[in-house]
Amino acid sequence: DVYHALPPAYTVDADGKPLHSWRTLILPYLEQKALYDKIDLTKSWDDPANAEAFKSRVEVYTCPSESLGETKNLTTYMAVLTPTSCLRPMEARPLSDITDPLGSTLLVVEIRLEQAIPWMAPHDADEAQFLSVGSDRRFVHVGGGHVAFVDGSVRFLNETANADIKRALISIAGGEPGDF
Repeated sequence: DVYHALPPAYTVDADGKPLHSWRTLILPYLEQKALYDKIDLTKSWDDPANAEAFKSRVEVYTCPSESLGETKNLTTYMAVLTPTSCLRPMEARPLSDITDPLGSTLLVVEIRLEQAIPWMAPHDADEAQFLSVGSDRRFVHVGGGHVAFVDGSVRFLNETANADIKRALISIAGGEPGDF
């Protein structure tokens, strides 16, 4: 709302090396400003200067149903990055670019624990990874996983959802029907 845009999927340095994830960039809006202020955004997420923040657990990036054990800085929440998805590398996406209904335009997906990444890492899912989610995936939740939409809603996506529905969900301007 402040910027009328979604953050970039990740920021980069002058050489194009990914520095920080959207998860880092939105910390001040998740009541995590103190943690955000500890991060040197000019240095990579895994730079020693960011070690203290790197070790931190951010509860909002952890599914309450999952047990991360000793590795408390991991997340199972990723954006899906495609040319027509909500987040794009290195630049914000104006909300006005999203012409599909916000309540049926996917922003973040829940991945399985085996694919968890450090929450600060500038890594997300690509279309192939998202489309491959199916009955072979070991979900924490029986039958599927949670997905978050641009309007802020979170719903359950059944593991049997077909590829056409998934493609429609990650498209920002395809004009597809909003039901799944």
